[in-house]
Amino acid sequence: MKKLSVPALFLAAALAGCGAGVEGAHPSDIPTTARGADGLELATNSGEVLPAPSASASSCTPLCSGSCTPVQLAQASGLDQPILPFGENVYFSGAITYEASYSFFGRASKRGGSSLLLEQNLQRPPVFFSNETSAYAVVRYPKSPAFSYLNEIGPDGRITPVPGIDNSRSLSITAVDSTNLYSLTLGDRSVWSAPLTGGTWTQVTRPISTGAGRSVRADSTSVYIVIDDVAKNQSTVWKAPKQSLATATKLVTIPGSIVSLTLDETHLYFADRTGNIFRASKSGGAATGLATTAAELSIAVDAERYYWFNGAALTATCKNGGGSQVLATVSPPRTSTPGIISVDAEGVYWRNSSQVWKIAK
Repeated sequence: MKKLSVPALFLAAALAGCGAGVEGAHPSDIPTTARGADGLELATNSGEVLPAPSASASSCTPLCSGSCTPVQLAQASGLDQPILPFGENVYFSGAITYEASYSFFGRASKRGGSSLLLEQNLQRPPVFFSNETSAYAVVRYPKSPAFSYLNEIGPDGRITPVPGIDNSRSLSITAVDSTNLYSLTLGDRSVWSAPLTGGTWTQVTRPISTGAGRSVRADSTSVYIVIDDVAKNQSTVWKAPKQSLATATKLVTIPGSIVSLTLDETHLYFADRTGNIFRASKSGGAATGLATTAAELSIAVDAERYYWFNGAALTATCKNGGGSQVLATVSPPRTSTPGIISVDAEGVYWRNSSQVWKIAK
């Protein structure tokens, strides 16, 4: 394993904490910033007095005690896949070029100060996913016996190959729950599953008639499939129970194309390609618009907030109406791959094309 150099974070101005603004604010509405190294800008306190939160919003208190300090965790050229925080580390992958075997993946300590390349010279960057209690990496063309097609990631950073996974199916569009791995077939837009302990694939849903499959997600009872209908210029989230040969039903449809689908206990959150963010109930009904100024088409959620790029501002918005908080303003991530923001109980993480960053909550 090769050690990555992680340059120390240097700021051109002292940090004074997180700014705050209303949901949907444009970048020009964000408090004054101080520019740091590598295009990072940190929001400073503008002295703005926010409205007192309502009783229903009182639980959504400011993150990082109102003084947010981004920390660079890793530096690696060509980052272009979603990152995964899990256990003690954050996992990342990418490719210097796709013309040869120059893909890689690595991990960085959440505490900062060290990062490692775990594998190099791969044909494709690994894909990471988690069910919150376990995490996995799909390495489509492993180069060494230390990795297999499916690999379980331990909280301490150990990676254990999972034997017996049938690699005949493409796992470029995947999801996971507590027991199974799910794959969306591009040909007929059906969903298949295989046990995380190893085993054969079983068809979960019947094919969806038309469109292009974009993503699949799973919760404890259902799978959710995003299908684009290019001819009609619309995108639909389909829902199906997790049982053999279930028929998917339309949950919500919007004009354009849905990206960055994520979910919590009751709702789906997603962006479209024109900068809109939506929320839709898992039980059905129309989608609700949350913002119209999203950039980079990335969204993540936790129990209290959803996280997104409001122009150049990394923004945390309270789900209960308690307002928005600017955590930092950042240089554009410059990527065509959604899902570049990740969140867990201790922090918010994001990447641009060459760096991985964290803000501790």
